[in-house]
Amino acid sequence: MSAAKPLLFGDLADLFDWAIAVNTEVELADRTPTADVYVVRADRATAECRVPVAPEEATLRRLNSEFTGLWRVWRSTDGQGRPASWVATNIGVSRAVPTLHEPTPERLEAQMKAPPMGYGGPLTAHRPVH
Repeated sequence: MSAAKPLLFGDLADLFDWAIAVNTEVELADRTPTADVYVVRADRATAECRVPVAPEEATLRRLNSEFTGLWRVWRSTDGQGRPASWVATNIGVSRAVPTLHEPTPERLEAQMKAPPMGYGGPLTAHRPVH
């Protein structure tokens, strides 16, 4: 006997309503490069909802996935809290600069593939002295 296919919800609010109706919780089951997958597991059925992420978030996820163990990619913000530069922190590229800053993800990706030479190496190589 094969497992039943999950009920598919197109709206996260509807999934939360269903979770309340079956007296259980919504859980984040997976974070893909393009969507978050939320599920509700009840006694007799499972339901899920795939929530697409914003294009910038998808780009962040892709870059962090492609450069796992080498760079951690994030967005800086300006004085009003708006996204500003694309930033990569060196967490595993020896002899490369500790941080890269670029105005676009494409330029940042190019820098991560061929980073300028640095003097201190990855930030993870430096341990605090007590």
